[in-house]
Amino acid sequence: MIASSDKLKDPFQGNDEIDPTTDKGREVLSQPPATRWELWSYYLYYNGNNGYNMYAFLPSLLQMMGQKGGFDPTIPSHPPCSLALSNDAPCNVAWPNSPNGIPVVSMIMYVTAISFGIQFLLFTTFGSLADYGRFNHYILIVATLISCAAQILPVIFINDEDGKGWPGMMVLNIVAMVAYGVTLVCYAAAFPVLSLSFLPWSQGPFLNDDHQFGNTSLYYHIASIACGCFWLINAIPYFILRPVGRRGPPLPANQSHFTIGWKSTFKALREARKNRYLFLYFFSYFLFSDGVNAISSMQTYIQNDITSFSATQTVVQGFITAITSIIGCFFFLFLSKRFNISTKANLMTILITTAVIPIWGSFGIGFTNFGMRTQWELWVLSAWSGFFTAPVWAWQQTLLSELIPRGQENLYFGLCGVFNKSSAIIGATAIGAVTQQTSNAYYGWLIIAALFIVAIFILYFVDMEAAKLEMLHMEIQQELAQNNSAHTVICRLADGERSMEKVELDDDEDDHQSQRSSSTRRRV
Repeated sequence: MIASSDKLKDPFQGNDEIDPTTDKGREVLSQPPATRWELWSYYLYYNGNNGYNMYAFLPSLLQMMGQKGGFDPTIPSHPPCSLALSNDAPCNVAWPNSPNGIPVVSMIMYVTAISFGIQFLLFTTFGSLADYGRFNHYILIVATLISCAAQILPVIFINDEDGKGWPGMMVLNIVAMVAYGVTLVCYAAAFPVLSLSFLPWSQGPFLNDDHQFGNTSLYYHIASIACGCFWLINAIPYFILRPVGRRGPPLPANQSHFTIGWKSTFKALREARKNRYLFLYFFSYFLFSDGVNAISSMQTYIQNDITSFSATQTVVQGFITAITSIIGCFFFLFLSKRFNISTKANLMTILITTAVIPIWGSFGIGFTNFGMRTQWELWVLSAWSGFFTAPVWAWQQTLLSELIPRGQENLYFGLCGVFNKSSAIIGATAIGAVTQQTSNAYYGWLIIAALFIVAIFILYFVDMEAAKLEMLHMEIQQELAQNNSAHTVICRLADGERSMEKVELDDDEDDHQSQRSSSTRRRV
């Protein structure tokens, strides 16, 4: 186990010698040495690329514009929707092949599904470009610029009072989300190459007194622009300070960038089936990751609906979620260390407490004063989701690492990312379709609750001790197979050497016989 002092050790103060005769040494020396400026610029990039705008201001702006540009389908004249507080009248927007349109929340869910669907296809087909060669840096720059532009461009709708520009805002939302997902993949793929390079390296105002200002659509435009600019400002140092020679490993021989991602996915699925508990866990993860993503979308929609797009509450409640998420992560880490609680038990606790959210929201189907219907519930939801839901990603990764056979980490963590993107398509589409049929967004909570209940049930049957024995058995079999293969090779080499010796002896014998025959002829 790594000591705490080693974890906090300055990577630039190392005295380790690098052996250039080893494969690892040659790999390290092939990279430009990392500098403190490059490392801090890498951290700074993530500070800007925090994703808050993707899940707060942009979807809120899309929902607001959709609400302004929508109509009431229950009245033949299709009057415009109202943004008034506690307005329960349905609000639809125009949609292909739907004479009466679809609810605004269905449109938002379909946008989420489309965004994740595009990401799934992109990452599976072109994801290898982030890992191999020098493409990563250029893709990261382009994706960052595209996402920042998509966050700043909503300013063109700043005077759109009737919401007719919501289709354009929908396109910008999709572009921003897809580009944001690309930056996350490229940013994560850059770290292994950067971490190889820690060689010892010593050289190297706007004010307004009207409190209503923060509750207008102008605020969301300014907030989105500010987030896009903030990200861009934080990204520029990394783009400048990253050495030109930084690159990933070469693409394996006889492989293509267009197919290696799909091959890796199918290979991971085949390998996972050999380990039944790992396969069960992936099935559970597919369901609860979909549920967590859906909670985020539903929470944003309902929050805007109840508060009539109060930007003040959006920011404050987001701040509460951020603070409680930090507390929650440390709390579950404390429980694990102080009371020796297993990773599975912690994850089960997190999932059960997170499942309370959709069950709670389901009461909103039949009640008007309970079930994510009131202001006080939103404040509780902000703290609850931060404290109990935020730690789920850290603990699911930890549990996955305990189930993965040695030497196959990259394969299965890659599959984990594919599952996360693909599952979000299904849940968002299902919620959008149900809401479209019922005209009641709260039915979506039933789908999310079902996802969590089934996921928890499956996870319960993942036996960690049996899984470890299963992994040990597989590792022993692999070692035996490798040893048998090596033994076969050695035997073949030995047989080859004996054959060569026999040939040489036969040649020597032939030479001796020829010499004796020649000598006999001379005597005669």
